[in-house]
Parts: sequence; C-alpha cells; structure tokens
Amino acid sequence: SRCRFGGLSSTLIGNKAALSFSKCRRASISSLSKEATTQPADFPPSYRWLAVPPANMVHLSIGGVYVYSMWTPAMTHALGVVASAPLDWSHAQVLPVFSCAAISLGLTTHFLGSWVEQVGPRLSAAVGSVFWSVGLMTTGLGVHLHQLPLVYLGYSALGGIGWGLMYLAPVTTVMKWFPDRKGLATGIALSAFGMGAAVAPAIIHTIMDFFAVAPEFIGPLSNPSSSTAAVQVTSLLDGSQVVADTSPLGTPGEAVIVATEGDIAKAHGIATGPGAYALGTGDTGCAKAWGAIGVLYGALGLLGSRFMILPHSQWTPDKKQEQAGIDSNATTNKYDIGLPTSYVTSSTTQYPLLWMSVFGNATGGLALLSSSKLMITDIWAGVAPSIVTTSFTTGYVLTLGIGMAAGRFGWSTLSDYLGRQNTYAIFGLGIPIVGLAPYLTHAAATISLSDTAAGVVPGDDILPLLTTFYAGSVLAITFYGGIFSTLPAYIADLFGQKHAGAIHGKLLTAWACSAIAGPMGLAYLRSHSISKSIDELLGKVENANAFEQAFGCSLGDTEAIERLIDAKTISIGRLMELVPDGTVDPTPFIYDSTCYAAAGLMAMSFLSNLAIRPLNYAKLVKDINTSNASDPKGTKVQGGGNEERRRRRRPW
Repeated sequence: SRCRFGGLSSTLIGNKAALSFSKCRRASISSLSKEATTQPADFPPSYRWLAVPPANMVHLSIGGVYVYSMWTPAMTHALGVVASAPLDWSHAQVLPVFSCAAISLGLTTHFLGSWVEQVGPRLSAAVGSVFWSVGLMTTGLGVHLHQLPLVYLGYSALGGIGWGLMYLAPVTTVMKWFPDRKGLATGIALSAFGMGAAVAPAIIHTIMDFFAVAPEFIGPLSNPSSSTAAVQVTSLLDGSQVVADTSPLGTPGEAVIVATEGDIAKAHGIATGPGAYALGTGDTGCAKAWGAIGVLYGALGLLGSRFMILPHSQWTPDKKQEQAGIDSNATTNKYDIGLPTSYVTSSTTQYPLLWMSVFGNATGGLALLSSSKLMITDIWAGVAPSIVTTSFTTGYVLTLGIGMAAGRFGWSTLSDYLGRQNTYAIFGLGIPIVGLAPYLTHAAATISLSDTAAGVVPGDDILPLLTTFYAGSVLAITFYGGIFSTLPAYIADLFGQKHAGAIHGKLLTAWACSAIAGPMGLAYLRSHSISKSIDELLGKVENANAFEQAFGCSLGDTEAIERLIDAKTISIGRLMELVPDGTVDPTPFIYDSTCYAAAGLMAMSFLSNLAIRPLNYAKLVKDINTSNASDPKGTKVQGGGNEERRRRRRPW
C-alpha cells in the first residue's frame, strides 16, 4: 500500500515540477514576445529614454565587427606567428570572410526584416545574440584547427545572421520612440555600434596578448659579411624552408619561418630580432581570443535584448496628447503612416537612387575598416618606423572606431537641421580625401628615401604627411558612420515611418554589396600590386649569389621562383634586402589603385543623392488605400505590379 501511495506521491510531485517548469518556460518565452515588449498607449513621453540603454547594449556587442582588421594579421600568421608560413592563409583568403558575413547580413535584413517587425525586438535580438556568439566561437575553432571552411561557417554564415538581426532590431525600435527627432534617434541607436568598434581594438589586443606565445628563436640568418655563427637554411620543392645540413645552429631538416626586420617590427612582444624561428612552436592567441570574445558579446547582447521596449501604435510624443490622454477611438496617428514596402521597391526611383548613394559611399569606408591595421602598417611603418609601431596601429584602429561613433551620432543629429539630402551631399568631401591619399604616401616615401641616404632616421619631417593621412581617414570614417545613422531617418522622410524598418532592411543589401566590393576589391587590387612589385624588384637584384644563398635557386629559374612566391618565401621585404641601396620600397604604393577606385564609386554616389526628389507619401498612401478599397477582390495588387500600375505615372 505504501508503495502504491508512494508512487502516486512521486507522480504528483513530478507533475507539479513539470507544470512549474512549463510555466517558467512560457513566462520566459512570453517575456520576449512583442506583446510583453509593447508599452501602454499612455506611456509618458519623458520616459521614452528608457528604450535607449538596452538597444545600445545590443549594438555595443556587434560593433567589433568593424575592427575585423585587428584579426587579419594574426589569422594570416596563425602557423608562422612572426611571418606567414607557406600553409598560412593569405589576406586574399581571409578578407572575403568579412564580405561573406556582409552577404549574410544583407540576406537576413532583406528576408527577415518583416519578421523582426512581427515578433518584436526582444525575440529577434535574443536570437541574433545566440547566432552571433556561436558564430564567433566557431570562428575560433576554425582558426585553431586551421580549417578555413569552418571560419566561413562561423563568422560569415552564423555570425552574419546574428549581426543582421542585432543591427536591425535596435534601430527600428529607438526610431519609433523618437518619431519627432528621427535623426537624433538613429544617432543614439547607432552611436553605440560605433562605440563598440572604438573599444573593441583594446579588448582584442589585450586578450590576444594574454593567450599569445612567442615562437622558439633558432638564430640569425647567415651573412657573408659577418663571422658570427648563424642559421643556414635551404628551400624545399614546395617552397618551404628548413635548417640546412651544414648549419652550425639548429637541427638539420627542422622547418623554419624566416622573419625580416619589417616582420619583427609588425609583430608584438618579439624581442629576439630577425632571423629563423622554429615553425609550429608559437601561438598568436587568435583562436582563444575569438572564443572569449564570443562568450562576452553573446552575454552582452542577450542582456540588452531582454529589456528592450516598444511604443504602442497609438502612442505619440506630443506634449498636448500627454496631458489630455489618448483617444480610445483612435486607430492611428500622424507618425504611423507610410508607403508599402513593395510599392517603394518597385514603383519609385527614389529607392534605387538611395540604394546607389549608400553603396558607393560605403564601399570606400568598408575597404578601409576591413584592412585599417594592415593598411596603416603597409603604408607608413616602412617610411616612419620610429612612429608607426604596433601600439600606434592599434591606436589608429581605435581612433577610427571613435570617429565612426562620433559620425553616427553627430551627422544624424545635424541632419535634423541640415536635411538628409544635404547631409549626404556633405559626405562627398570624402572623394578628395580618398583620391589624394596616394599623393601623401608617395611624398612620404620620397622624403624617407632621402633621409635614409643622408643617414637620418625618418620621422619628424614625415609627421605632417602622416598626420594629414590620419586626420583625413578619421574624417572619412565619420562620413561612413553618418551614412548609416542618417539612412533610417532619410527613409522615413521619403517613404513614411510605418514601414521604414522593412524598407531599411532591404536597403541594407546595398551595404552588403559594398562589403563585397570594398574588402574583396581591395584584396584583389592589393595582391595584383604586390605581384607587380615583386616582378619589378626581381629585375633589380644584381647579386645572384646572395639571391641563391637566400632562396636556394638561381634568378633564371622562373619555375622555382614562382613556387617560392606562392609559398610566401619570396616577399617584398626579403627582396628589399637584396636590391641595390636607393631602391624605393613599393609597399606604401600597393593601395593606390584601391584609393582611385573607391573615389570613383563615391563620386557616383554623390550624383545619385543629388538626383533624389521628395515624395508626397501621405497623398500616395491615401491613393493606394482608395484604390484597394474600390477593388476588394484584390485584382489590383497593393504596391504596384499589375498592368494598371505600370501605366500609372510614376510619382517623382
């Protein structure tokens, strides 16, 4: 009897526990629902600022996506640590990771923009946080295993989906709370995105340094002019190098990576100097840092998403309405109208013109952001080595993040007074900044060469040129930040507030395309310029014996040279040690073609913005509603697409 009642008691206890768990689960899910997120219609307008901190937390956790350049040096040195090993990934292989993440973002915002509006910001941001966190940790696993497809799966696919959801939800939410100050609203929301980019370099640098391990130093390379014992290396058929059998230092046959003075200057925490290092004995700390960042950003995003709030559809920020109360019979307000998304994308010319305005302007900014640390190092570390150190380059990336945050808040706020189109026109000042950048690098290289010939360390006389480049690039990045913080308000001004979130999601495909054209275009043009520079330097090498001793092949063996170039054994830095004194290092010039191409695209965007004309969207909405009311069977498709709409005069 006791067994029977005992079993019943256990069953009852188990059922109660299951019921309790079910209630908790429903409560957890309901707390993320749109109904739980929506505040009452009489919510005090003065309390709308409570919507800002949670939205900013979500954006803060994804701002680090803009400092992808902090990861690329370590990812391309994952095996060699101090320099690229033959099996290390090239920049042309890792830069598209960022571009593919942008494709995922564009597809996410395009297809799930309406879903974000439907389920509300809490659930969409929470789902995005999970995708973002898992994506970053998967990227770290891919770097650890040295599996590039896993990196693409983590950062590009999973991370891109999370990025898109976490970007869209806070923007549309905050803008709904500030319909009377749309520029200020988007500036508030997206400034946190920029601040995330500002603080991320220091966080990433600190975490990677914590996990980094210096490789084993075998010794300096042999030099005919020195009697000191040194390492002798020989090249294998695959282009890699090992310790030679006759070497007085090192174990014969041991795989090595050769680092030049330039490589050591770019590395952090390596005090042993140029020479041969044992391959596979160090760690950049990159893989573990990816995992740690994934946990940190995921937790921050989930915390922010839990407390996001939405205004009621009848809520307005009007002071009179706050005092008199909300009319219970009202079904809409002046801030809750707008053209249907399908109509905007298919029946207006303003949409493609605005798309082109975003695409061209964003391409140049993304080319710089995706490779900023690499670019500042390539261009200026050689001509001003005493100034452009590892700490300087990290500070440069951090300053760009601050500039982007300032631009996101400043330009969007100013657009409330200047107008959206006028603000976009000001961004055209980036054209001469980008187009004239090669002039600064060529002038600096000339000064550096003359200083070196005179026995003077380049520095003070190059500082004005470096300062101009630095300030110009930061100003250009403020324009980039302003493009996206002003865009939601620009959309609302042109097409109305009601469907601005969904239209914004579709317009972000322009950003996705620019994220492909910018980083991948830079990678292609940079690789082409490097190949051309190596060919020119090979023609200037005069000491054939020194070349053969360094690389294990003759200058006439083109097949072996191509193999060594592919294995990254022959590089601009190592060839500069063999060419005659007075030869100009071409490294600062490998971005010239990128700057010219970006300036051309920005000019195209400038003209597209000037061609945009305003729409009387309130009248168009009334006409569309009247047309739909007179056609209850739906033979006329809302938003255009049938024969009658094709014959209708376009509204520009």
